[in-house]
Amino acid sequence: PRLLTALNTVFGAVGNQPFLFDGIPFHPAIPADGKQREPLWIQGRREPPLQLWLLEPDGDKPVDKGDASRQAARATAAEIARLLNLGARHQARIGDRPLAGGDIAVLVRSHWQGRLIREALLRLGVPSVQHADDNVFASDEALQLEWLLAAVAEPGDEGRVRTVLASDLFGLSGEDLHRLREAEQSWTTWLETFQDYRLLWREHGFMRFFRAWLTGEEVPQRLLAFRDGERRLTNLLHLAELLHVAGRTHPGMVGLLKWLGDRRRVPTNRDEEQQLRLESDENLVRIVTVHKSKGLEYEVVFCPFLWDGRLRADGKGGTALLYHDPADAGHAILAVGADEEHPARPHARREELAENLRLFYVALTRAKQRCTLVWGKIKEAETAPPAWLLHQPPTIGPSQDRLKVTRQRFKDLTASALRGDLQAVFAAADETIAIAPLPTASGQRYRPPALAEPALQAREFAGPLPEFWRVGSFTALTAGLSVEAPDYDMTVTIPEVAEATAVAAPSQGIFEFPRGARAGVCLHTLFERLDFTQIEDERLETLVGRTLAGHGLDATEWTPVVADLARRVLATPLNSAGLRLATVTPNRRLNEMEFTYPLAKLRADALRRVLERHGYAASPFRDMIETLEFNPLRGYMKGFIDLVFEADGQFWLVDYKSNWLGAEPTAYRRERLDETMAREAYLLQYLIYTVALHRYLRLRLPDYDYQRHFGGVFYLFLRGMDPALGPDCGVFHDRPTPGLVTALDTLMTTGSAGADGVAPGAG
Repeated sequence: PRLLTALNTVFGAVGNQPFLFDGIPFHPAIPADGKQREPLWIQGRREPPLQLWLLEPDGDKPVDKGDASRQAARATAAEIARLLNLGARHQARIGDRPLAGGDIAVLVRSHWQGRLIREALLRLGVPSVQHADDNVFASDEALQLEWLLAAVAEPGDEGRVRTVLASDLFGLSGEDLHRLREAEQSWTTWLETFQDYRLLWREHGFMRFFRAWLTGEEVPQRLLAFRDGERRLTNLLHLAELLHVAGRTHPGMVGLLKWLGDRRRVPTNRDEEQQLRLESDENLVRIVTVHKSKGLEYEVVFCPFLWDGRLRADGKGGTALLYHDPADAGHAILAVGADEEHPARPHARREELAENLRLFYVALTRAKQRCTLVWGKIKEAETAPPAWLLHQPPTIGPSQDRLKVTRQRFKDLTASALRGDLQAVFAAADETIAIAPLPTASGQRYRPPALAEPALQAREFAGPLPEFWRVGSFTALTAGLSVEAPDYDMTVTIPEVAEATAVAAPSQGIFEFPRGARAGVCLHTLFERLDFTQIEDERLETLVGRTLAGHGLDATEWTPVVADLARRVLATPLNSAGLRLATVTPNRRLNEMEFTYPLAKLRADALRRVLERHGYAASPFRDMIETLEFNPLRGYMKGFIDLVFEADGQFWLVDYKSNWLGAEPTAYRRERLDETMAREAYLLQYLIYTVALHRYLRLRLPDYDYQRHFGGVFYLFLRGMDPALGPDCGVFHDRPTPGLVTALDTLMTTGSAGADGVAPGAG
């Protein structure tokens, strides 16, 4: 009720025209019956609920707007810090509970004002959260993230790498970068790190790379060390989420980098997903625009900038002015190129001030307990709402423009006359309004109370869990993992006999090529980029050299070896019919085909029965089938097929294997490949792939028939392939029977293998 009395005094000072137009009357607010609020106590006293801080000029000239903004921000931050410190000592409380940051809001008209307040609060250690419409692509984090992606996309561009290393994301100083120029090994390590990030992004997607970088470089810890660290980290994570989604429609590094650059250079606030998110939901001081505060209430409200009265209608000549026809309020008029004497200006000026008066009312009525307002003789304040409400002349002639006369009167007021106006108006406020000079910022920092460590105890979960639901893969079924990335021979075991062969026989050429994940990814990437029908020496060796260098391998040493490998692989016949990759044109192949298909409940015992029923129990895969175990899986099967190509109306499935099985061609004969295929459970892998391709072709080919259209499976062990040795060396080939594929397809659709191990409908 006391705050309502104060507000009624302010808005009732000009009779029934506080909002400028007769059609918007003011009715004094009346407190609701029986609605009692716990009062705000400050050091044992109930202060007047409306506090007006006077910013007085030094001399006759009004205070400059920039100085007024800075002084108001510092005074507001200092008072908030003081109140919170009192709250921490239970000397500022609402009823019996201490005043906290979440009870306080600072209302602003622009995001520039919001940032000014935020910085002032940060200097005093007061945590705050800003509700803003700013676009996250306009943030510094968006620029620095673009630097990062550019450096990762081209790790050989040392200028780009240095740029992002000097950013806040990495935090290297100028001295650090100078020392790196002299420390060749350290600089090489950084370049290799960016090459590794590039590899991770290229092969596993943006989000996998981003999370690895975020953790590996300890980015959260570095950003949170800044005063506005939560804001920075929130922006970075928000941008990563938007990039992850954009990657679906803008694949590849170049596409995603261009997408980010376009949005950063032309940000828009029309998309809510791009607006800045709150960095925290904790009990923090809120910084809110007056527009966003509509409908909200806060215990304590500060309005440090409502003196800013600049009107767009007072702009220079050539301004476009929108106003309503005085004779027909429903008729809007846009005056384009209005000069300073244009008759539209008075109408537009009145409408703009009327809107500002309504917002002024919104701002002051957001407070439940206390509202603090900054006012004074400030430049352009003559068109601010308080000038109209509190400083109108006592008498105005009937022919005079009330708005124009009030503006001029305020401009002519001395500081003492301005204070006299306020005292005269507030005399009827029954001591609910206090006038005081703008406080001088004391610099006292906020010292939050020490929080006792809560006793932690795990909550008991009693709800139902969806049975077995997850995303599965070949890796999940054989190694207990949950999601498969492209398979690059990272887990292959070298047989003991192959090791013995490697020691006994002299190694040469491709058998000496590095082993492991990086080499495997490099070879996969090469065949993905390679046009099988265009392998002229110069073009091929250029591609091989770039691919090797991009994966951190010595291009000078290995380019001839790997180029020769590529020629041999493409020229090797894959079957007795002489099918070769060298004849496959780009328009007849799909590289790195990703698939996801739904699964009913898949159990190991049901899968074993299907495989045994279709003859695999007596094959080299017997031991693998007998020991096959995995947790029941329901959800989706996911995977990546290295290559699918079409030849003579048939479709073939290819998986490249860079496994080192030995240092001579005999280590890659069919019997040795059978052992590797069984030991590594590649049978299960290519059956999963076959079902995926079978389903894909069934959807894409109107007359699809497995017997006619599915050619088979090739597992190409690249190191052992040689045209002179033909398909008997380095090439594993199989064509699962139609009955097995139908049974597996039905098993994965229904989860049932039938009583005798045959899936329903299989034959």
